[in-house]
Amino acid sequence: MAGFLAAAFVLTACGSGTRNPASTSAVPLPPPTSSRQAVTQANFGYLWPLTVDSGTLECHSADQVVFVAPDGKSYALNDKAAAAGVPAIEPLRKEGSTGGKISLGSLLSTGVGLCGKR
Repeated sequence: MAGFLAAAFVLTACGSGTRNPASTSAVPLPPPTSSRQAVTQANFGYLWPLTVDSGTLECHSADQVVFVAPDGKSYALNDKAAAAGVPAIEPLRKEGSTGGKISLGSLLSTGVGLCGKR
């Protein structure tokens, strides 16, 4: 698990997002107390990879990481959630300044952390 989180962090650092000096100071998330946690763009700063400003991360069945958008729709953040039939998050992903999609690594690693709270 620690290796996965370290790899997710490295991948996040290599994302194609733009660095916006006005939003580099993220608002820290409180430690999770359950398998779901509200998150906002302010919590991730320039690493926020989505076109919506907020949502909820959830861990289903011990290893399926899901993002619930403000409209209540759920989206898979990992292959295990996608294999369980949760729709792909691609429609909500932002493009970085170089045209590539911003890495989901920071959001995914936060969601994986919730899986230990089940």
